[in-house]
Amino acid sequence: MRNQPRRILAAAATAALVSGVALASGPAALAAPTPAGTTQGTQATSPVTVTTSAFPAAVKPGTSVEFTSTLKNTADHQMDVTTAFSLSTVRGSGPRPSQLKLEYQRPGSTQWQDARATTTDAGGFWELDEFATQLHLAAGAEATYRLRLSFTADAAPGPASAGLLAMVSDPTLPPEQRITQAWGTTPFFTVESGTPTPVPTPAATADVRLGGVPAVFTAGAAAKPLKLVLTNNSGKDLRIVPVLVFQGQTVLPSETVRFEFQGPNGNWVEGTPGGDSDHPTWQYQALRTGDKDSEVITLPKGGTRTINLRLAFTKDAPALAESLVAVVGTQPGAGESVAEASSPKADFNIVGPAAPTGTPAPTTPAADTAPAAPDPSTAPVAVPAAQVTTGAPSPAAETAQSAAGAPAAVTATRLASTGGGSSSAPMAITGATAIALGIGTLLVARRRNGAQGARN
Repeated sequence: MRNQPRRILAAAATAALVSGVALASGPAALAAPTPAGTTQGTQATSPVTVTTSAFPAAVKPGTSVEFTSTLKNTADHQMDVTTAFSLSTVRGSGPRPSQLKLEYQRPGSTQWQDARATTTDAGGFWELDEFATQLHLAAGAEATYRLRLSFTADAAPGPASAGLLAMVSDPTLPPEQRITQAWGTTPFFTVESGTPTPVPTPAATADVRLGGVPAVFTAGAAAKPLKLVLTNNSGKDLRIVPVLVFQGQTVLPSETVRFEFQGPNGNWVEGTPGGDSDHPTWQYQALRTGDKDSEVITLPKGGTRTINLRLAFTKDAPALAESLVAVVGTQPGAGESVAEASSPKADFNIVGPAAPTGTPAPTTPAADTAPAAPDPSTAPVAVPAAQVTTGAPSPAAETAQSAAGAPAAVTATRLASTGGGSSSAPMAITGATAIALGIGTLLVARRRNGAQGARN
């Protein structure tokens, strides 16, 4: 009978490890260990509870983890306890017993002892107490083990679960009823990979600028030309995807924008509108042709590419101040991440359609009513007859319209020059912004095109 507790303890640990082997069907089961103080199978609840604390959620190879497991007797009489420690892994993953070492301090001791290990396929089993050294827990008493689990530098990565196993004997019960089992499980934890994950370097980018951006656009007027100029000074061939980003203080409805670019075959193609959830007032127009190969522009090292653009706004476009920025994302190579580059922003204003010309018929005031003094702020702006045209208004006429018809916030804005804007400060673009704008999505979707991108 002296060896019975050890045999039962070994059998219980084996059953626990078999349960760990079954975890090969899914690591999630490791996250739901048996609650402390309960037993496996159909055995009765143990009067001794086990609580394990200070075990981390992740362990690095070549390190040690120190933690504690505390046993408490909740019964009103003494309990005899034999303990062991068990670790379960998913088959084919996680550390092997030969990559682990367990040391412990018995309750009340400060001396570390090596636990005797038993090799298993699904983890490890270490005996802490011999039958002769089992704990005798008085009613309400507690006892704490300090444990140290070390992982070798080559410990295999993967999920695992571990815990202190207590085999409790109640001397007041018949032999067939006196043995219960309690677990003090650690949280589900992961042994991390010993090989650091390489951090990709950003890909090289092209220089990008906008040329000929007008200072003023009239809502409902004909489209105006501008240019997107891409230059590759990176020293290597690049594959890039460009977009145009509209930035403003208020939302510019995409349905009021008429943006076109000249495709590789010389035809004019409408841009594809989109938005940025992080910046609700930003809109973008992607240069998408419908041909996946030609949407990614191959720019040889030292090369320059100019793309003709034209931009207009419908008559329903709001009168406001906007900025235009060109952004290009570079398709990454091996070991690289998506990189972006942006042009200096070009400021411009959208003004309302020109007011109709002509002199209104005078009205005769009532005899007993004095004529009201004219309000200078409402006086129409006289436009010379030489500037009145039947087609698109001249830049001078547009400037006059800006002063007359644009809101105060717009007219107070200093208009940019027609050479590309008054500000040379680049737009702050991050990887998250570029992906939100659709660049990252375009690049990832077209990585498999390889060198087939059109040299448009």
